[in-house]
Amino acid sequence: MSTSQRFGASRSRAAAWTALCGLLFATGAAAQVREPDNFLATTLVFSSAPRLRHVSTRHASPTLSAGLRLSEHGQLRLDWGLPYTTLEPDGDSPSRRSHVGSSNLLVALHHVRGFADDSAFVRMGVGVALPLARHEAARAEAGLDAQAEALNYATASAVRGLADPWLWALDTTSVVFPMSAGLDLPGFQLRADVALGLLVPVSRANRDDTHFVAQAALEAALALGLLEPGVRAQVVSPRLTDRAWDGENSQLSVEPFVRVRLGPAFARAGVRVDLGDPERGPSPSAARMWALGLGLGIGI
Repeated sequence: MSTSQRFGASRSRAAAWTALCGLLFATGAAAQVREPDNFLATTLVFSSAPRLRHVSTRHASPTLSAGLRLSEHGQLRLDWGLPYTTLEPDGDSPSRRSHVGSSNLLVALHHVRGFADDSAFVRMGVGVALPLARHEAARAEAGLDAQAEALNYATASAVRGLADPWLWALDTTSVVFPMSAGLDLPGFQLRADVALGLLVPVSRANRDDTHFVAQAALEAALALGLLEPGVRAQVVSPRLTDRAWDGENSQLSVEPFVRVRLGPAFARAGVRVDLGDPERGPSPSAARMWALGLGLGIGI
């Protein structure tokens, strides 16, 4: 190869790398902190607790979400999951068991408003969780299977920092009031999510009482073209009752993440970790839940 040919090839490679970097970090890329009005998305959450309460658990739960624009400001949203957990108690001869089952189906209507050329938005809604997650009557007399069933749904909630309990509560219907607000600034995104839920048992198999749940999250991300690295902090108060609630049972968690957008498609990857004793640091351990989340979606 002649010197001119080698020089031409080097220039071509340099131009390709420059174009790729410009594509990834172009400030003119259309970043949007909210989901599209019409979309389909799926998220897989995975977690493992080697010795949590003397039981080793492995958990995976895909969730499906869909949004449909009904009017200029109206949106219908559906959320559903399929939790799967294996458990293996400690001991000389442990018996490994597993359970897979449907989550509840959350059907919600949202009112969405955009401001300043859609650089800011506010969304308010009301939803009902249909009780698809039910105790299996055929296994009611099998104590071990019942334990695996209960642990499956409890783990699905725990790996999410106790968020969205209306999806994972057995024999329960819920009324949910979600609200979100977001702001897109040059190179920066900010979003807040708040939800209040009323969980109501629908069968005698559920010995829990009717109670409120509140959750809030704050998310900040850098808008670097196609790449959007950020962090999300979340707090969930699983039981709001006038007599018992003191805030001490609230669960704090943090999740560093990165989003990627390419045309109508988007992807997200993050690791959520419970925040316990500040002196020990937010690192995974046998007594602290953590979860890896991988998501894909497309705007329609």
